[in-house]
Amino acid sequence: MVDEPHHNGLETRILEAIASGIIALDAHGRVCTFNRAAEHTFGIRASDVLEREVATLDSVIPELQEVLETFFAAGAAHLRAEVQGRRPPDQMLTLELRMAPLSFNEGSGVAIVVVDRTVQRALEEAHAAQIARTNAIEASFSRYLAPHVVRSLMEDPDALSLGGARQRATMLFADIRGFTGIASALTADRVVELLNRYFEEAVRVVFAHDGLLDKFYGDGLLAVFGPPLVRDDDARRAVMAAFRLHEAVDRLNEHLHQPLAISIGLATGDVVAGHVGSTQRMDYTVIGDAVNLAAGLQQAAPTGAIYCDASTFVAAEIALEAEPIPVRVKGREAPVTAYRLSEAVTDRLAGNF
Repeated sequence: MVDEPHHNGLETRILEAIASGIIALDAHGRVCTFNRAAEHTFGIRASDVLEREVATLDSVIPELQEVLETFFAAGAAHLRAEVQGRRPPDQMLTLELRMAPLSFNEGSGVAIVVVDRTVQRALEEAHAAQIARTNAIEASFSRYLAPHVVRSLMEDPDALSLGGARQRATMLFADIRGFTGIASALTADRVVELLNRYFEEAVRVVFAHDGLLDKFYGDGLLAVFGPPLVRDDDARRAVMAAFRLHEAVDRLNEHLHQPLAISIGLATGDVVAGHVGSTQRMDYTVIGDAVNLAAGLQQAAPTGAIYCDASTFVAAEIALEAEPIPVRVKGREAPVTAYRLSEAVTDRLAGNF
């Protein structure tokens, strides 16, 4: 029980040593305590508010009386609230108010602990904004690279340098067959629209199977399964992606006046994967004989077909009896052994995806 609203010397020294602002209201709603930390927080002197009505604090804590009403309506129990404050002339504050009842001979008063959260909230908002910017940058770059490549670069920006490393990879080339004839009957705007609709579906399939979209070339694309995150199932995912690409085209054709058809070539082998170009402009790409082989198999594959080389067939663990096909590939004197993959392959592999 507090006999009067004034503190003795020891109590005053304790209050002045507390880092948080302390404001006390007596049973008549007058300010009876306003410590040094409160003076510092609000930039006003205790003598300007002591022994005055609580309304005196409206200029620095506009919501105080509303919070007090809530406090008393709830039975004058402990209450914590975050409100906006003001430090004259124009500095805005974020304050945490902690209220507890005080007993006086005349009735109940309130002890208010004021914690300045302005810097903390500003840092939190800056951190949230930085995360939002980082996510936006990651989303933007994911339009050019596979999401997992972007994540690795965001985690280690110093890894972005010219050069490469020899790694095992499976390449997937997909091309729209007869697109030159299709495009000749359409306006340029319509051609771009058609390609964008196709590529939207194709890229979704590639990314869904953790492939790296290496590049678009005309009406074709190159996707790489492996670098920079080589996995044991790279060839299997590439094979599944090839079938899913055909399925995506079939779905797309349901909404097109001019149906599309693609052919796909797959090849697995050692490549040099890394950043190629200059310090001002570079691309993450793969270079090696397997890249050329996949492109050649795609060109040799009939409309609607998937051709893969023997390395892909073995690495994907396709447990089917299949006759090798001798395929003539541009730039090679001898025929290349290839396998034409059928829908039956997906039944054997689908359980792993």
